[in-house]
Amino acid sequence: MTSASGPPARRSPCLAALHGMGGHLMLYADRIRILRHGPWFTVVTLVSHVERELETTIRLDQIAAVHLVRTAGLIQFLRFSYAGAPAATGHGLRDAFAENAFMLGLGDNRPLMRMKARIVDALGRTGAEAEPPPPDSRAAH
Repeated sequence: MTSASGPPARRSPCLAALHGMGGHLMLYADRIRILRHGPWFTVVTLVSHVERELETTIRLDQIAAVHLVRTAGLIQFLRFSYAGAPAATGHGLRDAFAENAFMLGLGDNRPLMRMKARIVDALGRTGAEAEPPPPDSRAAH
């Protein structure tokens, strides 16, 4: 998948990067980019007999939510929700390597939490979360 809704119109500098066992997650002013590679990615691809996306670019204005997912095991990953994103299957390792997910590692998740905060902050700057609250029906009377 190249993008959640087409390729980005322009290139901007990388604001933050996170490198983990699932590959690389890079934050730009207008998008995130996930590059998957390495031994974990290869093993999951071979064992599951499914071709996985090597690269995913998602425009920030398309992201509805960013979730930190912790499975019953040690697997922790960020999952990005957007229109057309793959639904969670409930299988931790498969979901961790989905096109809308990034797995850091099995231990300390503080870098993952910091990256999530930076992405949520960037979403706020794009206006993605700037939807006004619904009007209060009591205030109209």
